[in-house]
Amino acid sequence: MTIDLGECPLGVFAFNGGGKMIGYQLFPKDSKEIADRLYLIKNDKPTEEHQQLLKELYEEGHREFSMASEELASQLREDFDDVEFEIHVPSKGNLILRGSLSELSDKFDFGNFNGVLRDAILLVTRKDLRREASRRDKIVIEAIEMLDELDKSINTLYSRIREWYGIHFPELERYISDYPQYFKLVSELGARESFTESVLEEKGLSTEDARKIAKAAKNSIGTDFDDIDIEALKKVVKRVEKLYEARNSIEEYNDGLMSQIAPNIRAVVGSPIGARLISLAGGLKKLARKPASTIQVLGAEKALFRALHGKGKPPKHGVIFQYPDVKGLPRKQRGKAARALANKIAVAARVDVMSGRFVGDDLKEELEDRMSTIKSQAGFEKQ
Repeated sequence: MTIDLGECPLGVFAFNGGGKMIGYQLFPKDSKEIADRLYLIKNDKPTEEHQQLLKELYEEGHREFSMASEELASQLREDFDDVEFEIHVPSKGNLILRGSLSELSDKFDFGNFNGVLRDAILLVTRKDLRREASRRDKIVIEAIEMLDELDKSINTLYSRIREWYGIHFPELERYISDYPQYFKLVSELGARESFTESVLEEKGLSTEDARKIAKAAKNSIGTDFDDIDIEALKKVVKRVEKLYEARNSIEEYNDGLMSQIAPNIRAVVGSPIGARLISLAGGLKKLARKPASTIQVLGAEKALFRALHGKGKPPKHGVIFQYPDVKGLPRKQRGKAARALANKIAVAARVDVMSGRFVGDDLKEELEDRMSTIKSQAGFEKQ
């Protein structure tokens, strides 16, 4: 006869095939103690009441049981050699308990059961929140999302500064496309009259670039700015430079985090892409559970959705398109390269979660060999 085991906030119970209760172990009548038990059950770990009840039933000769959690059953098997567990979700025992919770609380004189249960649930929720907050991959997610927000803000501000300063010196953006350098020149030199060849060389520009920019400044068609105009603009630019410094600090910080929690992913694909994949998956463990085919298109959900509704072709890649050896290939070869990369990321994620061993260098070498093969098949050599 199979004995159906079930758990509820009152304790652990056993029922025979006819639904009759044949055994039980009650939890202490204390909200904190109940919360501790519920937290263990929620995380598929047996309570001492599970152990005690199973021991009693075992001594009575019972060997066949059913319950809802395979993980919990697996741990109980370790203490009882010849028991067998059937898994039913929900279990028969839990279904019985759901319909008789109020009746059982009265039977076992649990007093203010609703109040105790409310407090216990609050305590379990707090434990869950603390556990979630302690997960380092959550910090990686926040860091990479902050980095993306800063990049958006800096790009928007750069566009506004370029438009603003372009009224005075529109020719500058022809020669300076790197916005940190653009910010530096504007904040340190200000008016276009200060853009002389010698000063520009002191700022690190080549002789040729310095000569061209100085000539453009001298012949500029821009509007003259008063000192008050220049000072107002310089103050804004200096603030944006600070923002850019903060952005770089967060990027370095995120790289350090990735080296701690996902060193193999970092070795294979780099910290920025690796962190974005973790963010898109909702965590490192969730990423490790995903097949390579899903990892390949993470970040391309909109395109995938359109394709599923017959409004376009399925995407070949998501954020991993940012990887140089994918982005730099001819269009026809990108899908093959993206698959190769996604396969290695999938392996790296599983190793980071399951074993903690560092195999990143080996995975990276295998990936580079595969990318070389793909390039040669395409008759393409990276410049």
